[in-house]
Amino acid sequence: MDPEEFRKQYEAELEQATQQRRSLADVVSSASDDAMGFAAAAPSDGDDVASATSLLTDRGQPVERRLAALQALSTEVGQRPELIDALVALVGDANEPAELRKDALTALQAASFQISVFAPKRPAYLNMLRSIVGDSDTELRRRAIGILAREQDEYIQQRLLAGLQHTEPALVPASKAIQFLGYDPHAEYYPVLRQIVEHPPNQAARKEAVRVLGTDPDSAGLLAGLATDKSEKPDVRIVSAIALQSLDPTQFERLARGIVLDANEDEQVRSTSLNALTHFANPGTMSGDKELADRVEQLRTQASSPQLKRATASFISRSAP
Repeated sequence: MDPEEFRKQYEAELEQATQQRRSLADVVSSASDDAMGFAAAAPSDGDDVASATSLLTDRGQPVERRLAALQALSTEVGQRPELIDALVALVGDANEPAELRKDALTALQAASFQISVFAPKRPAYLNMLRSIVGDSDTELRRRAIGILAREQDEYIQQRLLAGLQHTEPALVPASKAIQFLGYDPHAEYYPVLRQIVEHPPNQAARKEAVRVLGTDPDSAGLLAGLATDKSEKPDVRIVSAIALQSLDPTQFERLARGIVLDANEDEQVRSTSLNALTHFANPGTMSGDKELADRVEQLRTQASSPQLKRATASFISRSAP
């Protein structure tokens, strides 16, 4: 970076820091000017961050003012361990307003990317999230579960699995639990997911189970059977085919080819299969398949579905010498 670019970058960063300080100062000043508010409770040491933090944690303040303090402090969180501690305590406190807790969790999520400062606080952060997975606020509960699931947290995985097996109350609907488990699938989940496919609580859960089974080698036969079963709903067949494609591309190519050739197939399923063959199949295999090429040419003029017509045009374009 040349000196002029460095100077401009430094000035921009300085201006950003100045604007943040102004925001903090404005929040503190506004509170201090209100006879009902912050002046009596906040330290008057000139430290705007400390003053805004005091405002944030003061339960005697209106929620709107505490939210304003949190917003002003948001860019400071990832740099100040004491702020992380305050927000962890706030989010974990069921007696605090739900709106404030949710905004505080957002700030903590952003701060978690500041690894050097946040890393020592991560155990307390995760423990707090585990403590609120049963919170009365639905959004907060789901966000906590989602964060823990993405962290591949064993505690939440076992709780979600127990809910699917009905050995304890479910934390979230079955489809959401399966989605969360899908962030880090384990062999022990697969038998439960196969049972859900066979005896689903609802179609949403069934589709989600099929999707996650796309990581289970032992489920290839099940997925192939679902994808080719014309008595199944088209959306289930499509999800099954996509899952099989990631699991066993060779088997999927044979299956998709058969679907495209079958004159009695559902056009939506056929369109998905043809698109997959066009973009992901072995080019060498497709280029020499005259039967498939002829069938696609027929479909180009005979298909009633706009999606299938577009799929045939794409296949023909890709196959052209």
